[in-house]
Amino acid sequence: MPLKTTPTPKSIDQTIRRNLQRLRKPGVLTVRPGFEIAKHQLTGKPAIVVTVHTKKTGLSKNELLPNVIGKIPVDVREATGYQRLCAHDPAAAELAQTYGRPEDKQPVWPLEREMPSGKLLEDPRSSIQRALARTKAVQPATERALAAHLKKLALNYVPAANASLDPISMTTTITAHVSPDAGLVTLQDFLGRTQRSLVIGMYDFTSGRILNTFEKVVSGTKTLQMVLDNPAPNPTRDQTDTQTVEELDKTIGNRAKIVRALVRSDALVSAWMFPFAYHIKVIVRDNGAIWLSSGNLNNSNQPDLAAPPHTEDRDWHVIIENNQLAELFAAFLNQDFASAAEHQLAQPAEIAATVSDARAKLAAETNPPSPPPVKATTASLVAAKVFSNIGVKITPLLTPDKLQSDPTKGQYLNNMLALITSAQHTLYVQLQYIESSNGTGDDYDTLLKAIAARIAAGVDVRLIESLEYGEKWAEKMKASGVDLTANISLQPNVHNKGFVVDSRTVVVSSQNFSPAGIRENRDAGVTIESTEIVNYFTPIFLSDWNQRAKPFAPKATAALKKRRSRAGNATGKRPVGASPKRTKNGPARRRK
Repeated sequence: MPLKTTPTPKSIDQTIRRNLQRLRKPGVLTVRPGFEIAKHQLTGKPAIVVTVHTKKTGLSKNELLPNVIGKIPVDVREATGYQRLCAHDPAAAELAQTYGRPEDKQPVWPLEREMPSGKLLEDPRSSIQRALARTKAVQPATERALAAHLKKLALNYVPAANASLDPISMTTTITAHVSPDAGLVTLQDFLGRTQRSLVIGMYDFTSGRILNTFEKVVSGTKTLQMVLDNPAPNPTRDQTDTQTVEELDKTIGNRAKIVRALVRSDALVSAWMFPFAYHIKVIVRDNGAIWLSSGNLNNSNQPDLAAPPHTEDRDWHVIIENNQLAELFAAFLNQDFASAAEHQLAQPAEIAATVSDARAKLAAETNPPSPPPVKATTASLVAAKVFSNIGVKITPLLTPDKLQSDPTKGQYLNNMLALITSAQHTLYVQLQYIESSNGTGDDYDTLLKAIAARIAAGVDVRLIESLEYGEKWAEKMKASGVDLTANISLQPNVHNKGFVVDSRTVVVSSQNFSPAGIRENRDAGVTIESTEIVNYFTPIFLSDWNQRAKPFAPKATAALKKRRSRAGNATGKRPVGASPKRTKNGPARRRK
């Protein structure tokens, strides 16, 4: 029998508190109000969300959780590694989050309760908070590690001097390519053409194959300059970022100048300029060409298809051969290098060991990766394409930079708002995740509202997020801020941050859709106004949408298709939702 009124989080929490005894089953870690998700799809029903350490079969009747309590469905989910660690070692879990990657950030559910006590997670009387306080008291190294980044000197961001981020009209050569299909081979070819120098800003560099390429390429009198973050180790790594730096220092010697980025959580620097991440992925070659990507120099973002890693991510990349643009990005990377060089530290043994131990504990609690993917055939891959001497208009996108005309406005946010608002027919977006907004009307809330406004205007808006990282934030959207779930599909292994707008503009970038991603992280991207480039990336996006992504809110799909069909008929365009017309460079099905 359906409910007469829709339950609210508060009313669901009241039901939870009245039925704690029924929820106190072996292995239950947390319980909270939320929304039912079945096979990674949102049913739309408010639910009691129960997290268990491990899902098991063959349980006795007394061990089973109820399917429904007070007509509210009970949605049982297996815990993440972080949730498991938090249950028995909250100090290690907090360290892993403090020094973790942006994508591993967890949504906060104010009414989430620990079990078996039933107390709110943030309640000082909860088992988790009491255990955290005890650990800090008896393990000073943990307390110092948690407090280290809070005590670090904060510096004002320094942009490149006299560098304009205005649009640039040019005739240039652009190589468009994507991962996993052609990312690594195209990058290696780009690096192999180095004549004098490489200037780099990078978040993660843990691929042994790419490291070997660098060692071969930067020979003779060639030089390498790099600003590198120090994130938690990538699961597909061949070596850590620190080991990459040590190896480059050893093989290239004084022709390699490498500094660690000024990130608040990085124990290798004495001050910070970027509170969460130096998340950029840019290589400037010989001050004449740039490689710009959504993907890092790691095995999942740039996979070797001859020996595929456990994870092959979808990423977009461009190589743009233009002196003006290359010199512009080099100027910002040079300034980042100069700022960071003044605040380098030797590895602090105590903090490094404490953080490393927490990361090892988290890894031990995380489910093992799935088997490596089946090796793809050459015929199924989308090849890179070189567009020679094409006329384009390119706008650099940098965070945390501000508009020169109005220093109160973010340069990336201002440009993206204008681009999204301009969409009249189609807005295709593929992101690793879209954090939920807070509904307070701040700049991030405004960005998501701009997308919602395009949906309301009848624009064909399609949002692809990573299944692994997007689902948690998509559920959170149902509880707070702007709800875009009816237009979201989830695709495994997406690391991209790409946009296609109205068959006229492409965005390739490293900016995630999160408050930190649009405001404070060091990130870089470009908007490219070019029909030729649009025609390369659009079929790839649509192939992902039609063949690899799955609607998060399936009940909204029929209404959405009907609305898109009306919009298509009104504009005279091909009905949206139909299979895309193949182009010469359109993607074939990559694998079953």
